[in-house]
Amino acid sequence: MPTKLSYRVLGPLEVSRGGRVLTIRAGKHRSLLAALLVSANRLVPVDELVERLWGQNPPPTARATLATYVMRLRRILRTGAGDEEPRRDPIRTRPEGYLIDAAPEQVDLGRFDQLLAEADRHPHDPEAVLGLLADALRLWRGPALVDIPSESLQRDVAPRLEEQRLHTIERRIDTELALGRHAELVGELTALTTEHRLRERFWHQLMLALYRSRRQPDALDAYGRLRALLIDEMGLEPSTEIRALHLRILAEDPTLHEADGHVRHPAAVTVPATWLTLCQLPPDLSDFVGRSELIAQATSALLPDHDRTGVPVVAITGAPGTGKSAVAVRIAHSLRPRFPDGQLFVRLTGVGGASRDPAEVLGELLTASGLGRDALPEGLEARAAAFRARLADRKVLLVLDDAARSSQVVALLPGTASCAVLVTGRRMLSDIPGAVGLRLDSFVPADALDLLARLAGSDRVAEEPAAARAIVDACGGLPLAVRIVGARLAARPLAGLAGLAERLADEQRRLDELRTGDLEVRAGLALSYSGLSASARTAFRRLGLLGAVDVAAWTVGVLAARTDGEPSEDGWADGERLVEELVEANLLTETGRDPTGEARYRPHDLIALYAGELARADDDATTISALRCLMDALLGLADAAHQKLSTVTIDEAPVEPADPPPILPVRMVDRLTADGEAWLLAEQPLLDWAIRRCVGLGWYVRAALLCERALARLDIQLPHAHVVELLDLVAGAAREAGDERVAWRATWQRSMQMATRQLTNDVLESLAEAARVFDRLDAPVDLAYALASLAYFHSERQDRTAALSLAEKAVAAARGSGHRPAYATSVREFASLLAEYDRYDEAVPLFDEALAIARDIGGPVDEALVLHRITRYALEHGDLDRAAEASQASLDAVAGVTEFRARAYVAAMAARVASARGEGRQAVVLAERAREEFGKLGDRFGEVAAIASLAEAYLEVGRADDVIPLVDETLPAFADVGATRHVERLKNACAAARRALGGQS
Repeated sequence: MPTKLSYRVLGPLEVSRGGRVLTIRAGKHRSLLAALLVSANRLVPVDELVERLWGQNPPPTARATLATYVMRLRRILRTGAGDEEPRRDPIRTRPEGYLIDAAPEQVDLGRFDQLLAEADRHPHDPEAVLGLLADALRLWRGPALVDIPSESLQRDVAPRLEEQRLHTIERRIDTELALGRHAELVGELTALTTEHRLRERFWHQLMLALYRSRRQPDALDAYGRLRALLIDEMGLEPSTEIRALHLRILAEDPTLHEADGHVRHPAAVTVPATWLTLCQLPPDLSDFVGRSELIAQATSALLPDHDRTGVPVVAITGAPGTGKSAVAVRIAHSLRPRFPDGQLFVRLTGVGGASRDPAEVLGELLTASGLGRDALPEGLEARAAAFRARLADRKVLLVLDDAARSSQVVALLPGTASCAVLVTGRRMLSDIPGAVGLRLDSFVPADALDLLARLAGSDRVAEEPAAARAIVDACGGLPLAVRIVGARLAARPLAGLAGLAERLADEQRRLDELRTGDLEVRAGLALSYSGLSASARTAFRRLGLLGAVDVAAWTVGVLAARTDGEPSEDGWADGERLVEELVEANLLTETGRDPTGEARYRPHDLIALYAGELARADDDATTISALRCLMDALLGLADAAHQKLSTVTIDEAPVEPADPPPILPVRMVDRLTADGEAWLLAEQPLLDWAIRRCVGLGWYVRAALLCERALARLDIQLPHAHVVELLDLVAGAAREAGDERVAWRATWQRSMQMATRQLTNDVLESLAEAARVFDRLDAPVDLAYALASLAYFHSERQDRTAALSLAEKAVAAARGSGHRPAYATSVREFASLLAEYDRYDEAVPLFDEALAIARDIGGPVDEALVLHRITRYALEHGDLDRAAEASQASLDAVAGVTEFRARAYVAAMAARVASARGEGRQAVVLAERAREEFGKLGDRFGEVAAIASLAEAYLEVGRADDVIPLVDETLPAFADVGATRHVERLKNACAAARRALGGQS
C-alpha cells in the first residue's frame, strides 16, 4: 500500500512519510504549504496565496513565482514515495487556485476537528467526551504555525486556531467538572487564569471548582481579583454570568455542588438572447430494469408543486457501479413532458477525473441555452446570476452528473421553483440547500437476473437458472458488473452460462475486487478487457491516462497507435473500429455529438479507474511514448484549426511554427477541423489537460504551442483567471528550462490579457521587459509587436514622448524582420503618434500604407482596426469627411465577423463621429452597443472608451443631466484601469454638462 504523507501544523510545521520527516527549509515554501493545509481539500485562490506569502505588496512576478514554489513543493512532497504511486501529487491545480488533497487523518488539524465533532455526538457520555477532547488536545505541540514566517497567517489564522484550542480546554474542564473532579482542576485553572487573565470562562470554572472543593473564601477571593483586574485594565465589571455565580456562592447555593454528569459548553455559533429549447439527455437504456421505488420518489420530489417556494432538487448518490447516471437519465426522460422548456445535461468531472470549474460549466450551460459566446459574463457570480435569469419562470430540468462536492452544484442551481435539478454523485451531497437525498443500492437478485436475461437472452437464463443465479451472485448485484458479463454472453450466443459461472466462482480468476464494495466490478471489467483485440486493449489501457472524460473516435485511434517510431496511417486511423469494439464490450458509452458533429464516447468512472490501473502497469517508456503521440496529434489538429480561424488579425503576433510528426491522415485532420473554432471548443477540456500535462512532463515547447493556438479562441470562453494561469504555467516551465524566448512570449501574452482588465504599471513594466529580452535575443518580430503594444498603451496614458519613441523602434524592428503584418501594425501605431503630435499630414500616407497592407494580407478585422485609427485622428484634426468615410467603412468591415472586441472598438469610435456630425441618436445607439459588448468581454479598458463616447453622445442629444451621474459613477469604478485619455474625455464631458445646466450638479 502507498505510504501516505502526514502533516502537522498544531505547533511547528512538520511533514513526514512512513515515519521519515521531510525537510522544508525555505520559509516561503513552509508558508505556502501551511496556507494550503489550514484549508485542506478546499480551493485556495491564487490571490489569497499571494497575500499569504508576500502580504499587501507582492512583487510583479508573484503569480509566476507562486507557480514555481508549487512545483518545488510538489517535488519535496514526492520524497520517499514508492513506485506503487508514481504520479500521485497531493497538490492539485485548479483554474483559479490550488488545493491540497489530504484526508482528515493525514493532518493534525483535520484530526483535531474530527475528534471535536465526535465529542459533539456524545452529549450524554461525559467519559467518552473527556477522552476525545483529551486526544484532541494532545495533538498540540505548541502554538499553531509557530515557525511559519507569514504575517498574514499569523494575523488571520493562528489566533483562530489558538481560540479553538482554548475553547477545547474549556470544554474539557466543563466535562471534568460535570464528573465531579473539582479539586484536581484547581491548580490547572489557577495557572490558566494567570496566563489568560482576561478570559472570564477560566475564572468562572476556577470559582466553581474552589466552591465545590469547600473553599468558599478562595472562590470569593478569585472573584475579587478578577473584578479588580477588569476594572483596572478595562474599566468594566465582570460578566453577568460571573456576577450571578458570585451571588450564588455568597448565598452558599447548595445546587452549585451538584455535578449531574451532563456536559455543558457554549453552543457553536451558526451562521445562519434567445432561449434555445433542447434536450441534452443521453439515450435512455432500452434494457433498463428495477429501481421503480426510487424513481417514484425522485419523480414525486421533482414535479412542479404550486405550494413549493424552493427549487426542487434530488441528489442520487451511491457506490460506483450502482447505475446512478442510468437512473437519472431514465427519470429525466420520463419527466420531459413536464419540463417543456428543455432538459439540460452536464457532467461535473473533467479530464483526469478533476472536478470541473463551476464557472466553466455555467459557460457551457449558458451557451447551450442560446446565449452567444460573446455575451458570456466574466466570473462565477456573474455567470450564476445570468444563468438564474435565463431560467427564471421557465420549466427546465437540469441534470448534473457526477458531482464531486456540493459546492460544485450550488452555483448551478436555478432561482425559481418552476425548474428542477437532478444530481448524481459518488459522495453524499447532503448540504445542497433543500435537496432530497436518495441512496442507490445494489440490485435485488430478481432485478439482477432480469437484466442478465435482457442482455444474454431470456431463454438461456430459463434453461440454466442455477448458473444464472451464480453469475449475478458473483457480480454482487452491481448493475455495471451484471451488464459487463451479460454483454460478454451476448457476444457468444452459443455459449452456455455454466462455463462463465464456473470461471466467476474461481477466486483467482475473479480477482479480489469482485467480492465486496466498490471492488466488486473488477472481475467483470477484466473479463471484458481480456476479450478485446490487442489494439482495443491498448486503446482501453491508454484511455486510463485521461480519466472518465468524453473523447472522439480519433483520440481512441491515436491512443492505440504504435509507439515504436514507425507510423502506420491505418493503425492510427482506426478509431471508429476501436470505438465500436469498446462500445460493444460496454467499456465506452456514446454521449452525443460535439460542435464539429463528431460522436463522443465516455467510459464509466469505475471503468476509467480500472483502465488507469492498467495504464500504470505499463512501463514508463511506453506511457511516455503514448503521451507524446497524443500530444503531437493534438498539436497537429490545433494548428490546422488555428489556420482556419477567419478573424486572426495582423495585431496578433504569429504563433510559433509547429511541425509535429503527421499522426493522423490529412483527410481526417481536414474533416475534424473544417470549422476551426468548433474544434477548439469541442476539445477545450482535452487541450487544457494536455497543456498542463506537457508542463508537468517538462515538454514546455509543446505546452506553449498548444497554448497559443487554443487561446486564439478560448481566451473568451474560459474564465480570465484560467487563461492567466495557463500562460503562467507555460512561462514558468520555459523559464525553469532556461528558454527565455518561450518564457517571455507567454509572459507578453499574459500581460496583454491583464491589460484588458487593468493597465497597471506592472503590466507596462512586464511588456517593457519582454521587449528588452526580445531585443537581446534578436527576435525582431516579437520585438516589433511588444514595442507596438507599449507605444499604444503609453499613448492611451498620454505619455506621448515615450509612445512616439517606442513606435519608431517598432517600425524599425518590423521593417528589419520583413514581416508585413508586424510592419502594418507598427506603421499604424507610428502614424497614430505623429497625428497625436499634430503631424497629421505626415501620418495620412502612413495610415494609407498600413490600410493597403491590411487589405492585401489581412482580414476584415485588420482593415477595420486601421480604419478605426484613421477615423480617430481625422476626427481629432477636423477632417470630418474622411472620418465619416473611414468610420462607415470600419462598421461595414466587421458587420459579418465574430471578433466582438474589434466590433466594440469600431462602434465606440463611430459614436464619436456621429456626435461630431450632429447625429446624436445614432451616436447613443452605437455607444451603448459598444459599452454592452465590452462589458460582456470583461474588457474594462474598452468599456471606459465606450462610456466616454456615450457621455459625448448624451451631450449631443441634449441629455446633459444624464452625463453627470454617468461620469460620477464611472470615474471611481474604473479609476484603476489606467485609461488616462478616456478619463480626460469623461471629465471634459462632465464640465460641458455642468455648463449646459448652468453650473448645477
